[in-house]
Amino acid sequence: MEQLLELFLSNGLRPLSLFADAADLEKKVTRSELTALLLLLLRGELTMSELAVQLGAPLSTLTSLAKRLEKKGLIARRPSPVDQRITLVDLTAEGRDMASRAKGMMAAYLKRIEDILTPEEMNQFFTLFIKVARAMQEGGSPEHAAAAKPAVRKITIED
Repeated sequence: MEQLLELFLSNGLRPLSLFADAADLEKKVTRSELTALLLLLLRGELTMSELAVQLGAPLSTLTSLAKRLEKKGLIARRPSPVDQRITLVDLTAEGRDMASRAKGMMAAYLKRIEDILTPEEMNQFFTLFIKVARAMQEGGSPEHAAAAKPAVRKITIED
């Protein structure tokens, strides 16, 4: 289960968007906030920069997300004892409880998948999932990737 959750998060996917039961949690926090809580639950205390990279979000976006989570009492931010310019982020007891509930919800769904698949099918499932997650992370087909890159244009300047 931890491996699949790791795959979701490391590939920029929002795992709880797949689960209908997550609606109750989403009344209290957004999916992005919940993903941040799950990352902190799995990885422990992180710097703001590390959490931004893990979420694939700019630091400015993460700052507002962290302020909201801190206001809700789900995370605590503090300056690093080594370098005051670095802000460390960790879960509060309430944040740990919410992240654990989300993780438990995902574990229940994944257990249902595990119950219907043979060990060989589970290996195939993980292999295919990784392949699909990578394709989603990279933006899909090579044609799509080429179209996403801006073309270099030459501009003629007249004297």
